[in-house]
Order: sequence, then C-alpha cells, then structure tokens
Amino acid sequence: MIFHIAVCSPDAGLRSGLERQCMEFFARRADACIVEHLPDTDALLRKDGEGVRYDLYLLELSGSAAPVGLAAAGELRRRGPLAFVARTTAHAYSAYKVDALQYLLLPVRQRELSALLARATEPEYGPSVTVNTAEGLRALPYAGIEYLECTHHIVHFHLTSGEDVPTLSLRVPFSAVAQPLLADGRFLQPHRSYVVNLAEADLLSAGELRMRSGARISIPRGREGAVRDAFQQWVQQQKYSLK
Repeated sequence: MIFHIAVCSPDAGLRSGLERQCMEFFARRADACIVEHLPDTDALLRKDGEGVRYDLYLLELSGSAAPVGLAAAGELRRRGPLAFVARTTAHAYSAYKVDALQYLLLPVRQRELSALLARATEPEYGPSVTVNTAEGLRALPYAGIEYLECTHHIVHFHLTSGEDVPTLSLRVPFSAVAQPLLADGRFLQPHRSYVVNLAEADLLSAGELRMRSGARISIPRGREGAVRDAFQQWVQQQKYSLK
C-alpha cells in the first residue's frame, strides 16, 4: 500500500522532520508513504476543494488564542484521520472535540509518531475479525466496525462506512462471536443482542446509546449503570491520551 500524508506547517524544517519520521515508520513495514508539504491550512483547503484526499492530516497548531488549524480541522476530519502537533497543551481539549487521533507536543519523538501512524493505519494493519458471509469470508478491521447486532441467529456487522455485513446463520452463540471484540478495550456489550465500538459512540442518554451514524442502541435498565461507567471511563481515557 501507499499511505498519503499531508503535513501542514509554516515551518519547513518541522515538515521535513515529520516526513523523515513517517518514512522511517513505513520503511519498517516494507510499505511506502507519500508526504506532501503544505505551508498553511489555506493551501490544504485548496487541495481539498480540488478533491485531493489524504490518509492522514497532520497539522501544526500555533500558540495563538484561536489557531487557524482548528477552524479547518472539523471539515478535514470528515475526510480522514487527523492529528495535531503543537508547542503547548493549550488547545488539547479543542482537538479532542474535533475527534483528532492525537495531540503531539513538539519536539515529536519517533515513538510517539509511530504510535499515531499505527492508529491511522489500523484498518490495514490492526486487528480484524473474519466473518463468514454469503459471498465468502471477509476480514473486517476492528476500527471499521461501528456495532454488531444479532437477530434470528444472524450477526449484522454495521460498519463505519455505512455498510451492513450479515453473517450466515450462526452455529455458535452470539457470545462466541463477540468474545474477541470484547477482549479489545474499545468494545462493550450494552445489550445481549448488541456489541458497540465505544470509539463510534456519540451520546449516552437514559436507556440508550447513540452512535455516530445516528443508530440508537437500547440499554436494559439493569445494565445502565455499567454502560455509563464504561462510557465515562472511555471518554476520560481519550482525554488523557491528548495531554
């Protein structure tokens, strides 16, 4: 694969340094990456207007009260994974609000950037579950799964892309299908017929969990406390990861 990265910063030295670190990461995987240097978000938005898309947007935030990178980030985040580099933690919470993958403090260490790239490339390199469908076996990356729904001995894998991937009729309990996902910290079973990816959860309210797609997952009364605790813990973990 070839992974396309946009590095946006007015500092040419910083752009070159980040490019070198990205190249080192992909060289270890025997893959290739293309890093495009952009001096500011205006240039990046012009590229976006031309239909150019990247697999990762890496933006430097200035120390100003309202850095322009944040203004563009909300729109760019819809195109693909996005992360920030900055000299202070001043805008970490704002970065969390636009669902950034990471908020890296300068100078960026190779270990930190490698962890970010591992997350960004997870659909290709991360864990996946093999699903037996009518068309054959499919490998579904954990990161691409929004939630699972079991109805009439068939599990529907609802993907973040909007696709619904149904399995063949199960010969094992739903718990056996869910077990490897539940062993991963991001998945939770709020209902006996559902397993959700907390990274795709949008809002927890009385009796239901709303997903980013708008899907609403019912929560039985006896499970509300456990689901609330798990959801709050997940949100706190993501906040801390940006500090």
